[in-house]
Amino acid sequence: MRKLLRFLCGLALAVVPLSAAPAPPALDVMVRPVVEAGAFRAIDVAVSFRGEADGETVLDLPDAWGGEDDLWKALRDIRADGAALRPGADDAHRILRHAPGAAITVRYRVVQETPGEPEAGRRNPYRPIIQSSYFHLLGNAIFALPANIDQRAAARFAISGLPVGAAFASDAQHPMLTVRALAESVLTGGDFRVIDAGGGLRLAIRGVWPISDADWRTRVSRIGAAQRAYWSASSEPYLVTVIPVAGDPGSTSVGGTGRDDGFAFFATINAAVGVVERILGHEMMHTWIPGRIGGMPASDEQTDYWLSEGFTDWASWRVNVRSGVWSAEDFANAFNETLSAYDLSASRTAGNARIVETFWTDAEVQKLPYQRGLLIATLWDQRVRMATRGARDFDDVLLRLQRAARRRPDITAVQLLPHTMRRTTGVEIGVDLTELVAEGRAIDIPGDIFAPCGAIVIDMKTLWVRGFDFDATQRAGWTVQGVTEGNAAWRAGLRNGMRLRQWSERSDARDATRPVTAGVDDNGVRRDITWTPTDGSVRAVRRLTLASGMTVAQRNACNARLGGD
Repeated sequence: MRKLLRFLCGLALAVVPLSAAPAPPALDVMVRPVVEAGAFRAIDVAVSFRGEADGETVLDLPDAWGGEDDLWKALRDIRADGAALRPGADDAHRILRHAPGAAITVRYRVVQETPGEPEAGRRNPYRPIIQSSYFHLLGNAIFALPANIDQRAAARFAISGLPVGAAFASDAQHPMLTVRALAESVLTGGDFRVIDAGGGLRLAIRGVWPISDADWRTRVSRIGAAQRAYWSASSEPYLVTVIPVAGDPGSTSVGGTGRDDGFAFFATINAAVGVVERILGHEMMHTWIPGRIGGMPASDEQTDYWLSEGFTDWASWRVNVRSGVWSAEDFANAFNETLSAYDLSASRTAGNARIVETFWTDAEVQKLPYQRGLLIATLWDQRVRMATRGARDFDDVLLRLQRAARRRPDITAVQLLPHTMRRTTGVEIGVDLTELVAEGRAIDIPGDIFAPCGAIVIDMKTLWVRGFDFDATQRAGWTVQGVTEGNAAWRAGLRNGMRLRQWSERSDARDATRPVTAGVDDNGVRRDITWTPTDGSVRAVRRLTLASGMTVAQRNACNARLGGD
């Protein structure tokens, strides 16, 4: 691991406000790093607000979010000015007793709970990261908030005590900040390089990457400009934070999480540039989908992930082709990866009820809304073009949804969609919402849906079967679970109860003919167990095959079809 930089300078004395709301804020947050000998050790947070009129306010600590549990464990030494602090119903809550409407400030310290920098193969690095030379914090994981506060209310954020020369960047650094936006913010400080990518876009990047900072800037700038053009949007703030994570040689990890006005990106430095661009495009498209086309339900939002995630893929891929970021071949590769994963998924016909129930515990179910929503948008795009004889496409529906959402901020995107679709194109989607989304019926794609680019063909493919339950194994502390007697892994010697020490797997490179190897601890003996990951069954898998030898005119027509020009 490379040597960490250390900040040996003194602390800045001034408090620097980073955003100012035009109305008096309902929430005032001050963050101050704890720095010892130039190194970050913790983060002190002060949250100020007015207590409830009845003299009792419930304080919500960070708890379950993004597949993480017990986030409150990172908060230490919680105390309150202007109120008596009492235990709440559980560890994630506190009770504040105070004079009616009293001014209250809750103070606490945020620490990193486990040692070391983020590593690939562990859970997503969503919990607080506080290393000697930098910190990376997600609002969902660090902010304690009064339970009844209006999420749309104005908030104010400030930071003090940064070491001289240390960078800081956050998507809370803009006016008109709300409580919800603060809770969904990202805060980075330390040895980051903050880069202006134009149009309100910034990058906060650290570490050494195969591509230069200038290349990072060019790629992000191009994607952002293309998406703003698609939505007829002007420049506005958006922050991308980029953190390298350690990984085993030969393994790749790429991931992240969308923020209110940004994206927190984590990857091993060997991540393919094309994969990075694809994820950045997806996350940056979340600026509009779903929030600006109607938003999500207040609870069980997994029911609408087919729209928020699948439509985001559809629109970002569309823009990538339109802007020249992608070629037709790039589109076909991405589409085929999704289509193949969908066709091979044992969960592809799971209904929305199962998605809500198992989204955070079943990796295959977690991918289904992305796949389903992309295919539904692809199907509806063709229906719109056919119904309007090419005068309109699904782009027009999304743009009209954006206008409708401004008029009806009280309902979600899924609620707005049927009426908007009907009014814009005359196409009815009620049956699809029931059969394809709620019930999970498999989605048929016409063979000529991408004409004149090519055709959908069918291959017979041997099913890739891991041989054990990876998710259950992870939940069991890497104790092997889910091996069934007689399967390929069992015949090779893998048994439930062994300790999994090494396993490498890529969801986009599952080849049932290529052996896999698990490194295990078997009663204190380290063993490598190898098997062919299949049960011998086959399934029909669809694939978009592009026409060969396209002329310039034909390729232009294909790009226009895929990019929606």
